[in-house]
Amino acid sequence: MTASSRSPLSIATRACRKAGLTATIALILATIGCGNNSSRQQALLGPALTLNALTTTSASQTVSLTNIGSVALHVTGVSITGTSAAAFAETDSCKGTLAVGAVCPIAVTFTSTAAGSFTASLNVADDTPYGGQQSVSITGTATVPIPVVALSSTSQAFPLLTAGTISAAQTTTVTNTGTAPLTISSISIGGSGANLFADSTTCAATLAVSASCNIAVTFAPRVAGTYAGTVTLSDNAATPTQSYTLAGTATPAALSIDTTNGADWKVANGALNLDFNPKNGHVFGIFLAGHTDNLVDTTNSNEGIYMDNAGFGAPTPTAAYTQAAGYIDFYVTFPSNATNAYTYTEHFVVTPNDPGIHLYFVANHSATDIAGSIGQVQWVYRSNLTQFPNTYSVNADLSNPGPVVVPLPAASEDFSTDPGRAVQDATVDLHGLPIPTGYTRNFYTKYDYSSYNYLHQAHGTYGSTYGTWAYFPSNESLVGGPTKQNLIYTGNLLILEAYSNHYDNSLSLATPSGTASSRLFGPFYVHFNTFGQAYNATGNILATPDDMYKDTLQAGASFKTFYDSEAQLVAAGYIPSTARGTVSVQVNGVTSTNAKTSWAVLSDPKTNFEYSSHGSQYWADISTSGAATFTGVIPGTYRLSTYVLGQWGESRQENVVVTANQTTTVPTSTFVPENFGTTTPVFTIGTADRSSHEFLHGHDAANHDDREFWGSWNYWADFQANQGAVIYNATAGPAGAATNDLTKWNYTHWGTFYPGLFGGVYSAADDTTDGYKYVVPSYVAAPATMRTPNWQVHFATPATQTGTTAATYVVLSAAIACAEGSYVITLNGQQLIWHETNASDCMVRSGLSAYTQWIAFQWDASVLNPAGQDNLLTLNVSQVDGISDDALRLELTKTSADPAVRNWFDYEYIYKTIDTKPNDAVANP
Repeated sequence: MTASSRSPLSIATRACRKAGLTATIALILATIGCGNNSSRQQALLGPALTLNALTTTSASQTVSLTNIGSVALHVTGVSITGTSAAAFAETDSCKGTLAVGAVCPIAVTFTSTAAGSFTASLNVADDTPYGGQQSVSITGTATVPIPVVALSSTSQAFPLLTAGTISAAQTTTVTNTGTAPLTISSISIGGSGANLFADSTTCAATLAVSASCNIAVTFAPRVAGTYAGTVTLSDNAATPTQSYTLAGTATPAALSIDTTNGADWKVANGALNLDFNPKNGHVFGIFLAGHTDNLVDTTNSNEGIYMDNAGFGAPTPTAAYTQAAGYIDFYVTFPSNATNAYTYTEHFVVTPNDPGIHLYFVANHSATDIAGSIGQVQWVYRSNLTQFPNTYSVNADLSNPGPVVVPLPAASEDFSTDPGRAVQDATVDLHGLPIPTGYTRNFYTKYDYSSYNYLHQAHGTYGSTYGTWAYFPSNESLVGGPTKQNLIYTGNLLILEAYSNHYDNSLSLATPSGTASSRLFGPFYVHFNTFGQAYNATGNILATPDDMYKDTLQAGASFKTFYDSEAQLVAAGYIPSTARGTVSVQVNGVTSTNAKTSWAVLSDPKTNFEYSSHGSQYWADISTSGAATFTGVIPGTYRLSTYVLGQWGESRQENVVVTANQTTTVPTSTFVPENFGTTTPVFTIGTADRSSHEFLHGHDAANHDDREFWGSWNYWADFQANQGAVIYNATAGPAGAATNDLTKWNYTHWGTFYPGLFGGVYSAADDTTDGYKYVVPSYVAAPATMRTPNWQVHFATPATQTGTTAATYVVLSAAIACAEGSYVITLNGQQLIWHETNASDCMVRSGLSAYTQWIAFQWDASVLNPAGQDNLLTLNVSQVDGISDDALRLELTKTSADPAVRNWFDYEYIYKTIDTKPNDAVANP
């Protein structure tokens, strides 16, 4: 007769960290007995237990073998069997005889390096009458011990503070409440305001069980606003990241202006500290918050930011300022008088926490003022000579979007006082002086670095710490349209040129007596930054000059609506965005696969846009579709001009009337190139693209415009083979094969060529600018005065020039990129003369274009030699500086080029004794 009983025995152990794994082991033992009151009876009994241990082997759990029978029990062995037997181990002293009532302990342990459940049987072999073996099941369960992260807070809100200051630290405690060490791989701050929060921590890479550490966060916004961020811990907890949020709000810094010192007003906005001299309108001290360097040049002039204007008198100014909620506008006003035609005011504006100065200038003329003419409106920033040794420009011309970085020679070289090195105004010969790597020329002149208005937005200078930038919010208050070139540097002087007749010598802005007028230039913006954190709402890191430039564009664009509420600016004539209009344009016949070839320009009515100066101006690239939408246009009446680089002629539509908050749709038009012939021209030399850049010395190896001091070249040596003459075969014919090489045509047709060069380069005793005499070829007898010979163009008369197919006229179209002299042109001995008008001096100002104009020279076709024979076209210039050609085109036509016949009015027409000037005051066609 048998009986059985089951009593569970549970042994649990916990293992510590081993090889990156923790294990928890649970050992469950069930005991089984049998028999009733027989003489032999035994039972395995034990309580259920849970044990913790920090090893991968559990603490032993004892199972008792008790002889509860009436006779001695003979044990022959104890064993563990089953699938997972290897995970368990036992130790005992039970073999042999177990007396009645005696207890024999069996110690069982469980070992596992992997998580899971494991089972086996503990077996006792003995001399019981019912099989001789007792068994108990064993279950081991291994689990992985883990760290657990507890944060003392899930969010941190910083008290309100002033932008430009740093908050007290806010601390969050990190506690490891788990059962294994916490490994912290990173603590980071993310979110839109991440750069404006900074953390420090006492947390090491490992945080022990039950240990704590702290994360302290500070808030340092640079501009006013509401900011958010998130602190994230990455670690080895079951959830591998934990986070808490950050929130802070900053108010604007207080604006202040201290006028106690009559020669030094102190202006501060939380980002800049300025010194302003109200006696002359100079900002002579510029300090960025947190820095001690004065960013102006104090070694020579201590002038800082000031205006270098022309056409104005110099009466005693009065200074004043207006402080409003969001800005300080401080300014000097110079009144009109018997010698000064204008009352003009120079304004400087700062806003809270912005590292920049807004500039604008207004010239008022009353009906009682004397007649006047504005000659130049220009801001100059004389920056610290050691802090800004590099210039940075983008889109200075259409051929090279840039950026172009130029490391500058030392200021002592750029502005050398050696008279022999001053080879032209603002031009220094650097031969023999140290030139930094990357500076690719041997002269320094400000004219090398002028910029077209086309796409130019900003330019700057920078060094190892600081950057300073000139930004143009719009081109509307500039002059001369997109083709106008303005100076942007002189050495490391940063220039904002709003109005000048540089390159366009005849450009004027005159006001007769008896006329009331007001002309606003600006607003413009000078921005300062440093490598490191930017002054903006994101606080992004500026690591490169490119970053600094982009930061300037972002900062400048952010003030678009600010100007609407700047009361003094609006009173000076600025039109708020809420009072402007829109113009929609569609021009057919201009589309191209090449961008930046077709342009639409809004400018002064009845005026060539190159001389537009009284009103506002706007332009757009319409190459893709011929369409443009001009937004933010100041109400008024405009001319719409359209031109295509590579085509002759300019379309002009008058009476484009713009009304506030309305869209003006200009009637669709079609651009028609102004070609006089109906067939392919006999020849074309160059491309009618308003520049001489395609000719010799006009471009570099990358085909970018190469604007350099003209003394960099040696004309007499370049054309020595023909004793200084350009001889060009425009077609194949009796004169030989067609030249087909534009490097055989110089970028400028000089009258004489004798540039200033430093004589000391060639003779140590020669400290003059007559150095060219050492390098001029010997065939040039008197280089200072010798005239260049006629240039020659040969072409064969086409075979079609016979019988009924013969043309009536020969028309030479001469597009001129800039001119300082008259053109004397003969065709087979018949002379025509174009008398220079609209002078422009690009050739001696490192330029390739300036005021573009074109002339149609017309002869009777009878001047041509018979078909197949050679014809000689000669070209001569009347003045020293000569002419820079844009392109030449010769056509045969049965219809005169007379504007009265063609109904085109944008060129000058010369035929026999007739000289019809272009009529820029009418629509075209």
